[in-house]
Amino acid sequence: MAPARSIGSKNMRGVKKQKTRITLALTANADGSDALPILYIGKAKKPRCFGKKTPEQHGFQYRSNKKAWMTGDVFRDWLINLDRDMRASGRHILLLLDNASSHSSGNLVLTNVRLEPLPPNTTAFLQPMDAGVIADFKRSYRKKQLRWVYQKIKRREPITGDAYKVSQLVAMQWCDEIWAEIAKKNTIRNCFRHTGTLFAAVAGHEWNADNQRTYGEDMRADEIILRASELHL
Repeated sequence: MAPARSIGSKNMRGVKKQKTRITLALTANADGSDALPILYIGKAKKPRCFGKKTPEQHGFQYRSNKKAWMTGDVFRDWLINLDRDMRASGRHILLLLDNASSHSSGNLVLTNVRLEPLPPNTTAFLQPMDAGVIADFKRSYRKKQLRWVYQKIKRREPITGDAYKVSQLVAMQWCDEIWAEIAKKNTIRNCFRHTGTLFAAVAGHEWNADNQRTYGEDMRADEIILRASELHL
């Protein structure tokens, strides 16, 4: 995600496109108070930059495949763990999804997670994450890249090749920091409101005296969770 433009007027030499790719799955509830840990999907099963530590020891949820893509198997494995966590905490949630082919639960029997796919071709209009959360995430990542290069220049370090290149470990650490920062702001809540997704999800139901609508046993409207379209870095 290095900048593609500069303010210079001279032609500049290009750099090779980075081959390291990771996919991020971002998940949060409607008011942003519960931003789940990012699910990372990379190409390498054991990235060298992780050293002797496992992804879990670094504090990451990490899966891998040859293309670093979200697949049905990866999604179902993540879904099983989410359902288990919700069951352990006594919560029932509605999980909103776009209609990507990888977002299939197959024959899974889920007790505490109800899946609700968005209608085809509506992601750009109804997907709260696409309404500003992902853009904010990418913008924050670019800022970290620029600060990284600025600090190199400030320390007078020699810069060769791609000045913006960092290890996968550093990139993932940055992403964790950015996600935590976004969760503290009103970005997620505002994007849900902007798309009207929250209200569409509960349309046709009455609200109780506490302005909460229950689904199943105990699921409140503010516990509705949306799983974002995958973000590729």
